[in-house]
Amino acid sequence: SSGINAEYGGSVHVLTGPLYLPTVANGEKFIKMQLIGNSNVTVPTHFFKVLLVTERGGNGYQMECYVMPNEPIRDDLPITSFLVPKTAIEKGAGFLVFEFIADSQLRKVNGIANPDFIR
Repeated sequence: SSGINAEYGGSVHVLTGPLYLPTVANGEKFIKMQLIGNSNVTVPTHFFKVLLVTERGGNGYQMECYVMPNEPIRDDLPITSFLVPKTAIEKGAGFLVFEFIADSQLRKVNGIANPDFIR
């Protein structure tokens, strides 16, 4: 992870799921979907994972947001290279991520201190 400190964690919530993200070719966006099996199950192009750590004492939260391609990944590639803004996941997934948590309650996002954090 990029910056979630387990010392401060009260509880951990993990949200994960598939994404079907477009590719760009010749200035146009396309979504290419692979179908597998007799039921034609769609294969996601990417997966997302959002970690939300509740700080002990209820003083705030820490969040990390990742999007990873559904393909082999080099072993030497750091996990931090897959960090994305929360809004990128929300746009791709079509729903709000942990919408009950106000941005002002996030002490850190993707390892970076949030200047809008309110104690």
